[in-house]
Amino acid sequence: MEFMSNLGGGSQADRPSLFELIAQDKMREMLEPALRYVIAVYAQRYPRYLIRIVNRYEEFYAVLMFFVERHYLREYGASFAENFYGLKRVRAPRPVKHPKVNIDDDSVATAATASAAAPAAMAQTLLGSNKLREKDIRKSLFFLIGLPYVKCKLDEYYEKISGGEAARLFGDEFVQEEEDLTGQSLAVRSKAMAIKIFKKGYPYVNALYQLSILVHYIGYLYNKTPFYSPWLRLIGIEVKRMSAADYIQQKAKSAPRRPSSSWPETIQNSVLGILSGSLDFLKVLLPMSIFFFKFLEWWYQSDYYRKASAAGDSAEVPPPDRIKPHPDGIPLPREPKICPICLKSITNPTALSSGYVYCYPCAYKQVEDHGRCPVTLMRCGTDDLRKLYNDAGM
Repeated sequence: MEFMSNLGGGSQADRPSLFELIAQDKMREMLEPALRYVIAVYAQRYPRYLIRIVNRYEEFYAVLMFFVERHYLREYGASFAENFYGLKRVRAPRPVKHPKVNIDDDSVATAATASAAAPAAMAQTLLGSNKLREKDIRKSLFFLIGLPYVKCKLDEYYEKISGGEAARLFGDEFVQEEEDLTGQSLAVRSKAMAIKIFKKGYPYVNALYQLSILVHYIGYLYNKTPFYSPWLRLIGIEVKRMSAADYIQQKAKSAPRRPSSSWPETIQNSVLGILSGSLDFLKVLLPMSIFFFKFLEWWYQSDYYRKASAAGDSAEVPPPDRIKPHPDGIPLPREPKICPICLKSITNPTALSSGYVYCYPCAYKQVEDHGRCPVTLMRCGTDDLRKLYNDAGM
């Protein structure tokens, strides 16, 4: 995927397109419902171990992605989704102030030498300063993990106090009624006022939130800003395409380490290698889970699933195999209308679970006394007696 995203040329070959950036954002957003679906399915089979995770899924997902994103930011200088698309994070270049040259004191030759060396020094400074520092990683983690978690909780709380989709469709009938706060304490009234302000103001705050993202999308699309997100502008980080040198460095990091002579260091390196390899394997596992989730979503909404379900509902269940008479049981009469017990015409026909038909009084007494079918010697009780009726209602 990263090689396909490196198509480009000119002086902005390292500048990803807006569609690549939106794609990696959407991929990060699809991870959460895909993982939630997988855990919910397995929680039905193993509720003892997974029901707590399902009940606190937002916190579990935030902690899980914290370790995943921190690993990718430290090892590759990019989030998980950005690294999947061959992107990286770099510190935005900051303007360099040059000292003023005093023509009276300095010679023209010295000024020319300094001006010629300035671009090289500036390039070296930018090259050394564009790598993510620890504080940049912490800021990135906040906007990758913390901000989406807080917004998710705010959205849930707003849906709770505003009535959700039902209130938007059917009006204020589903909105929680305001309590009469007359005579209540100051704390209770302050809390109620804060909830009321939040309920009225949150839609506008959310609109500004979405509008700021849209404005940065448009500005980035028309090359008016190097930041496609307002949060990247706040922390001074740009998203670039990975270069050939980045791929070489990444491959060198993934190369196996030399064995150490000290066994504690060997064990430590092995454990760290397993953990790092497991986190790197998520680059394959998580996109596969997204594909599986989207496939199931498409399947259950398609006509193929409805046709398969209809065919399964209308399929006839084949009858069970006939139980053969036991050698020690009573023999069957030649005529099927004759009761095997009384050897008379069957009256009030009744079948046992073995499938053979008798007169009701004969079958009831036989089962009550012996607890078995007299022909097959199959165990049965009086609850297994089933009366049969013909088309005439007899």
